[in-house]
Amino acid sequence: MDMADIRASGYSPTIKKRALSRKLVDLRKQCGLTTAQVCRQLNWSHTKLNYIEKGKWVEPNSDAVADLCELYGVEGSDREALIKLTREARQRGWWRKYNDVFVSELPGFEAGACHIRTFENTVIPGLLQVPSYVELITRANGYQDEAEITRRVDARLERQKILTHERRPCRLHAVIDENAILRINNVQVRSEQLQHLIQTSERRNIELQVLRMADGVYPEAGEVFTYLTFPDAAERDIVYLETSVDNRLLEENDELARYMVRFDRLCAAALDAATTHAYLTEQLE
Repeated sequence: MDMADIRASGYSPTIKKRALSRKLVDLRKQCGLTTAQVCRQLNWSHTKLNYIEKGKWVEPNSDAVADLCELYGVEGSDREALIKLTREARQRGWWRKYNDVFVSELPGFEAGACHIRTFENTVIPGLLQVPSYVELITRANGYQDEAEITRRVDARLERQKILTHERRPCRLHAVIDENAILRINNVQVRSEQLQHLIQTSERRNIELQVLRMADGVYPEAGEVFTYLTFPDAAERDIVYLETSVDNRLLEENDELARYMVRFDRLCAAALDAATTHAYLTEQLE
């Protein structure tokens, strides 16, 4: 086993947990064991092993990893590296204190990403929302308690810090349907949100493109999605889908290729970055 294979880049415990789960699956397959055989030998439920291998466990357990190491014949420094990765994956990212706000681990994946591509057709992307806009859509979703609204605003602003890190800020490329902008009927909120979009689009790590309604139907319209790329080549990209029913993470090569094609076609249909900047400025005026 190559030590480099079990190191996860970045500081996100979510990414480390994913790397740990991936390595444990690789080790099982190298040993020629099925999940049923592992469960039988360790007297585990299939649910327990599935949560470990799918990266669904909330706090990775060192004892469970040690049991798997013994079964898979992992010893010495390789075993120590896996246990160390387990401890790192168990650390609490800032988003964990907002579990009631974030229903998925998307912020954890964002924290480890180097490039995020996103398409939105009804709301401004979460990484670009100003406080007044967050409050507006939070109230629209039925929240009225002021403390709860403030908490959700704080959570969203904390999430956006990945774009302003002094060292290696995350790159963001967002394609936004004009509909998301035109729906902001509060004049003050609209002005604040437009100003923020203009300012952020001037940063070197952020690219914005708008799909104008006047240009008619565009290709790949449909579900919104976020495509995340990570700095470590060993970390496979992820496509995140959020619906009113559930949230899904896609990472198979054919799925990733399909969504990259979708994003490229959306970019081709949208205003380019310079024209988008001019459009946003015009809307502000």
